[in-house]
Amino acid sequence: MPSMAPKSSKKRGGAGKPKVGKGVRAAVKKAAAKPVVRNNDLPEVTIKVQRKSFHARGQFDRKMNALKKLSDEGKLFKQANPVARDKKITADYKKRIRQKIFDKYWPHDKKMANALAARLRKQQPDHVWELQLGGADDVSNLKLLHGRTNWDVGGQIWRQIMNLPDGTPIRIEVVD
Repeated sequence: MPSMAPKSSKKRGGAGKPKVGKGVRAAVKKAAAKPVVRNNDLPEVTIKVQRKSFHARGQFDRKMNALKKLSDEGKLFKQANPVARDKKITADYKKRIRQKIFDKYWPHDKKMANALAARLRKQQPDHVWELQLGGADDVSNLKLLHGRTNWDVGGQIWRQIMNLPDGTPIRIEVVD
């Protein structure tokens, strides 16, 4: 099997996990500049997100806990559609993570580098604070999430908010 290492990989380095742990906090600041804002004159709508058997449990819980926290803080609202986004932000984020994997493990542990790269292919950069709920399209709002889980959660939310007026306050509830 040919090597999957990127051409520009460095020698063994101390590259660690991308520093996006404070993503939600940073996204809160950036989201304030959006043209649509939460309209507290509209009634708050509770949307339910159903946990499904194919969801990556830990990642689903992390995603929903972040959304629940934002919901409890009164920060979620229906954003105008289509949501403004730059797909280059998510593509570059995933490329940087792949590069960090190879910077750390190539060439001394090719098996690990290739295994992590294969695992990365099943992940998607996810906007922790959903764009459709007022989140910022910024790298500080991204975390990797199991691809199928990401698509399903986003779809569940969208189906429940798509006919609501822009700015409608949203509350999140998780259903097991």
